[in-house]
Formats: sequence, structure tokens, C-alpha cells
Amino acid sequence: MDNWTNILTTKTAARAEIARGILEQNGINAVLMDKIDNYSNHFGYVEVRVPTENAEAAKTILANEITPE
Repeated sequence: MDNWTNILTTKTAARAEIARGILEQNGINAVLMDKIDNYSNHFGYVEVRVPTENAEAAKTILANEITPE
């Protein structure tokens, strides 16, 4: 995924989905990269990625909308 930047890494898919929804409501495309082990569901993480040109704006939006884990 060239030209896409990871702006959030979380252990919970729900948190990643919320972040994606917030970004999309603000006009920023976002995709999730699920790196959770499907066998055990206890290992791994989910990344939220946005186009690189929107990364700073996306970080600012999430910093104002989501509290740290």
C-alpha cells in the first residue's frame, strides 16, 4: 500500500472501526490492516491507514476524538 500511512495501531478491532468511521465522517479515506492471529484472536493488532497526504489531519482528528488505550 504505497502512499498510505499507518496512523493508529490498536489491539482491538472495534477501536479501529470507530477510528475509521470518525475519519470517514471527516472526509478522509481510511482502511484497516488486520494483523490479528485468526486462530487464537489473542495476538496481533489492527492498523488504521490513510493516504499519506491526509496523515497529519487524520492524527489531529483522532487525537481530538479518541482517548488513549
